[in-house]
Amino acid sequence: MKTLVLGAVAALRCVYAQDSVSFDFDNYGKDDASGTPYQTFKSNADVKPPQLQINKNETGLADGLVFIGVDGAPTSGQNWPSIWDFSPDRMGTLVWTGNYTEPFDFRTQTYKGEPVLTFWSGELLDGYGHGSYYILNQSYAEIAHFSAVGYKELSDLHEFSITTDDTALVIIYTPKQADLSDVGGDQDGWIFDCVFQEIDIDSGRLVFEWNASTHVGVNETVNELGDAGSEASPFDYFHMNSVLKDANGDYLISGRVMDAVFKISSSGDILWRLGGKQSDFDVADDAVFAFQHDARWVDANQTRMTIFDNGPTDAVGYSRGLLFDVDQAAKTVSLIQEFYNGAKTFAKFEGSLQVLDPTSTDTNYFLGYGNQPFLAEFSADGTLLLDVQFGATNAVNGYRAYKLAWTGKPATNPDIHLDADANAAYVSWNGATDVEWWDVYSANATNGTWRYAASANRTGFETTVDLGGGGVDKYLRARAVNGSGDALGWTRATDGNGMFDASGDVDEEKNSTSSSAVSTTASTTARSTGSSATTAAAASATSGLAVRIGRGMVEKVVVAVVVVALV
Repeated sequence: MKTLVLGAVAALRCVYAQDSVSFDFDNYGKDDASGTPYQTFKSNADVKPPQLQINKNETGLADGLVFIGVDGAPTSGQNWPSIWDFSPDRMGTLVWTGNYTEPFDFRTQTYKGEPVLTFWSGELLDGYGHGSYYILNQSYAEIAHFSAVGYKELSDLHEFSITTDDTALVIIYTPKQADLSDVGGDQDGWIFDCVFQEIDIDSGRLVFEWNASTHVGVNETVNELGDAGSEASPFDYFHMNSVLKDANGDYLISGRVMDAVFKISSSGDILWRLGGKQSDFDVADDAVFAFQHDARWVDANQTRMTIFDNGPTDAVGYSRGLLFDVDQAAKTVSLIQEFYNGAKTFAKFEGSLQVLDPTSTDTNYFLGYGNQPFLAEFSADGTLLLDVQFGATNAVNGYRAYKLAWTGKPATNPDIHLDADANAAYVSWNGATDVEWWDVYSANATNGTWRYAASANRTGFETTVDLGGGGVDKYLRARAVNGSGDALGWTRATDGNGMFDASGDVDEEKNSTSSSAVSTTASTTARSTGSSATTAAAASATSGLAVRIGRGMVEKVVVAVVVVALV
């Protein structure tokens, strides 16, 4: 990717984001042996998220932030929940990352009437996990942390849903002795019995429990026994990977190696099977799925359902999101729409499909590719609008991906770094979603009078503010400001060598004649223009324009008033 600066004027300051987003598919991760290109930031050295590759970026994206529980091989250095911004002016930039390893099912939900972050974290094993469940508030503080009832060490990674009753739906994989003669094993063999629980989060009370082995025989599996079936290596014959409770008190569950979705009554009976060896439904040929994940009802009337079809099936060799029309009376299933990315990626395991507005049939859909580091957004007719990678290989993956509304109000202070040689300040605030610009102030003492030095619109996770040609005092600190002009928080003070608590008065006067007090503004736009982009630009003598040209995009950073033509 190249950077071209046109018509810059010394009195004006170019402001640029430190966030590194790639639009160059051919060179993405080329020089990174880990397969996981990552970013670093001067203001927060602890944050090292993956660098994203934007393969396609069209108009028509839905509002919201993107949530990925990044799970990577040890060589990748990537194992934490992360939130990303894909708005036009901050395309592919980080919002927040937290210090939790092996995060699964990371998203926002509602608990006690408030928006929260939820996820599983623990030890990832061979297709299942041992860990526990976390709930964070809007300040990123833990407000709940719990495990499955009676299976504390076996709390599994595949599901953590909060119901409207503030109960949690979770899954357990527990070894159990079973007759495996139907699949060529021993009569006294061992299986993983899949259990789901509904738990009152506040009290820890068990509300409901259901286990697969009581209701579904080993003979229904499509999994091969292989070397499994012993106590040391139980046979995973069901592999439950999603649970949803509906308004009637029934449950929808997915059994991956059953090739089936089950509807379970509130009394524990199987009401029907959709797919698999004993399907109660006539499934249209183009709607046949295999090794699926993430079965969800879309509407309250239960006429539409989504799943992530990992495949492969006899007819389809790639993974896809599927939207079904389900007639529970006639027992028929037909395909309304399928969703797949430009590469027709095959994800051997994991994955998700999210309906962004379940109340509308003209909504967008969001697809996560599980063990492959891809995510995508589509219009209702299946048109690909956004195609993103967060790794060059599947050394990193994300169990599910979501696009959701979120307002983060971190209890921490913003961060600042001063590079005296570059005469620049670097500012960031991990998790803050409402920051629109930064004001930088300087003083001769940490308890002195803080005078305005420079401003910059927030351009991503980290924003760089050029401090100009001089006139800045020894110490610097920065203030985060929202779109209404309200102060949200202050960094500590820095002299470039250390960090200090700060006090003293703030002089709000902005002297426009001082080179150290010129306010700068920046806006960034990104839009796909096909496989190549050609740029012609003309700038006035009183403005600067930075144009970055990459595969399939043109991104411009405009400083002050710019007259520019893009062809």
